Amino acid sequence: MKARVVDADPRWEDEGFEWAQRVRDILGGLVLDIDHVGSTAVPGLAAKDVIDIQALAYDLDEAAPAIAALKSAGFIFDASKRGEAPRPGYPEHPDCWDRLYFRGPKDARPVILHLREVNTAGGRVPLLLRDYLREDDLVRDQYGALKLGLARYVDSERGYQALKQPFVAVTLRLAESWAERTRWRLGQSDA
Repeated sequence: MKARVVDADPRWEDEGFEWAQRVRDILGGLVLDIDHVGSTAVPGLAAKDVIDIQALAYDLDEAAPAIAALKSAGFIFDASKRGEAPRPGYPEHPDCWDRLYFRGPKDARPVILHLREVNTAGGRVPLLLRDYLREDDLVRDQYGALKLGLARYVDSERGYQALKQPFVAVTLRLAESWAERTRWRLGQSDA
């Protein structure tokens, strides 16, 4: 199946905030921070019309109550997508990239929830990338153009993901330099 990337939609910002609040209502104190991440969290960036939410927990090995709460609310847990591949230039230890992956309820707009551990590279990278792309219009616009072009000419989701990874790797290096230069820190959570 081809990746379906569309021009930015100004409604994504509000939808992301609403979904972050909805996840907070479901999980309460079971997690720490909940944020709208991914391309739909960057105003003006072309993206797949899927809201990505990240929730940070202390320990994913103790996440059974959170999993149960999300399932009760209609979220679909996909155990086959546990963990992520390490990003180039970051620690390779699997604990840094542990993740629980959920799709939103069937009757709702497309949503993905990533449950990650606090104070890990896997939890930090989506927030850093989001904030950097919000600040650098040129890189944001280049990334959007790349995504639209790949979606148009690449025949599979897998190919789309593979071909955009070099750009993302370079952008993460730029984001790390930007973070050091500006003394970037995680801001207040969306929920």
